[in-house]
Amino acid sequence: MVVIIGMPSTAISVRIPIRILEQMPAPGNGRSIFIVKAIEEKLARRRCDWKPRSERGKRMASLLAKGQKERAPLLSEEQIAEELNELRGRRF
Repeated sequence: MVVIIGMPSTAISVRIPIRILEQMPAPGNGRSIFIVKAIEEKLARRRCDWKPRSERGKRMASLLAKGQKERAPLLSEEQIAEELNELRGRRF
């Protein structure tokens, strides 16, 4: 099955078990939108707050919190390109 998503888009091919395919909308009746929404929903669930329970997990959470200052704020693509040009000795 090929899924084509609105611009900008990439066509991907995936194998879907028949039991799942039978429950999805038919081609031309919103199948692509259904798949995109399902993927977005799944990705949104990943963004939950991690709550460690073990001592090791609590230590890891502490390290993540300490390193947050070093990681933030994230650079934009333009800022990354500018830094790379500076490191390579090119300023345009």
